[in-house]
Parts: sequence; C-alpha cells; structure tokens
Amino acid sequence: MSDFATLVDYLTTVQANPDFHSDTLLIAGNSLPHLIVSAAKFCETEAEIQRVIFVGGIGHGTAPLIANCKKMCPELVRPEWPQLSEAEITQEIFLHYCTRELTLLLEKKSTNTGENARFSYELFTQDAPKNFWLVQDPLVQKRSHVTFSKEWGLPLSAIQPLFFEQPKLIDFDTRPHFENSEMDSWWEADYFLSLVIGEIRRLNDDGEGYGPKGANFIPHVDVPENVLASYQRCRKYLAGNTRK
Repeated sequence: MSDFATLVDYLTTVQANPDFHSDTLLIAGNSLPHLIVSAAKFCETEAEIQRVIFVGGIGHGTAPLIANCKKMCPELVRPEWPQLSEAEITQEIFLHYCTRELTLLLEKKSTNTGENARFSYELFTQDAPKNFWLVQDPLVQKRSHVTFSKEWGLPLSAIQPLFFEQPKLIDFDTRPHFENSEMDSWWEADYFLSLVIGEIRRLNDDGEGYGPKGANFIPHVDVPENVLASYQRCRKYLAGNTRK
C-alpha cells in the first residue's frame, strides 16, 4: 500500500454499527455534492430521521463546493451562492433530492470544524439530541467525529459517521485515483493534499497537533506508527501550504 493510500485508509475507516438508530442527521460543511445527494436520498427513505441539521458558514470548502456543483448539478447553481453559507447551499441541494417533511435547522456562522461542532450544539437551548448521524467529507470524518464528541459532551458511540462508500485510493500522481473512478474528481490535487496530510498533523497529539499536547481542540487520538511514518514521508508534498 502506498503512503497516500495508508493515510486515506486510516482517515476514512469507520467502525460499522448496524444497530445504530437516531432521529437526527447532521451535515457538516464540506465540498462534496455527491455526499449531500446521498444524505438526501438516505433521509428520503429512512423514516426514523425526523430532523436534519445543516452546519457551516463561508469557509475553505465553500469555493470547492460550488465548483463541484457546477460539474455535478449545474442546474441547481445560482449566482447568489458565493454569498451564501455552506449550510444554505447544502440545504438547497438536499431539498432537491429529499422532499419528505422534516424539521430543518441551519447553523450559518462556523468557519472550521471546532465551530461546526460548538455552534451547532448552541442551536439547542434544551433537549439537544443524545445521538445523531454525522455526514462530513470522509477525509475529515475522523477528526470531526472526535471534535463533535467533545463539544457535544457525547461518547463517540453516540455519533455515527456516515459517508456511504469508503474511498479506496489506488494511486496518486498529479492527482488522486480511486477504485471508484467517480471519486477522482471529488478533490482537486492541492485540496486533496491539504486535507490528507493536514488531517494527520491535526490528529497526532504533539506540539503541532490539535490534541491535549498541542492546541487542545480535540481529545487524545492514538495515530498508528505506520500512519505517522507515511505522514512523515508525505509532508514534503505540502510545503508552502498555509491552511491551518
């Protein structure tokens, strides 16, 4: 397995939980319309879900989201979208594919994962959900999971990541290539590198990371040694990237 494949496999591996049930689904801001459409179709058929929370202001994923929508569903794109939050854009896409009556909540100010979690929790003055499905870019899913767990005061088992198909990277030359070739266009090369390499840096609990030994944004995460070794070899590809 290549170093990049090792990193992608680690970031996108989610423990199966066939017994998980919740009436709430939360879609965190991301750049993948395919994911939003899949979530909408999931909610259309899962009668148990009664509430959907759309989370995200204008952030680093907004421009890639609009660009991906222009490729996948250009008929939905409106000139006003660059001025809208990711939550509002996501809701528009979602409602095109899910027509079932649901309670919809929007959080439109957050600009990073920590704010995604904190501000969405603050939507509830009382009776916040005790568990929920979490939809997020699969490359950011692992950190989102632990972040939402911390900010909502819930065990990891109360939040079930959901992205419908695990990306399996087979190669990276000038851009990523996946077993499912439809995913090849999901992330532009620079954005892919920023996510994959940057996420390992954030998850690793040292002075550069987001754990207790670093910024203390997330709980301690044990990143396997083989993943850290692959990360060290891949860091050179992110030289000069300024995303924090």
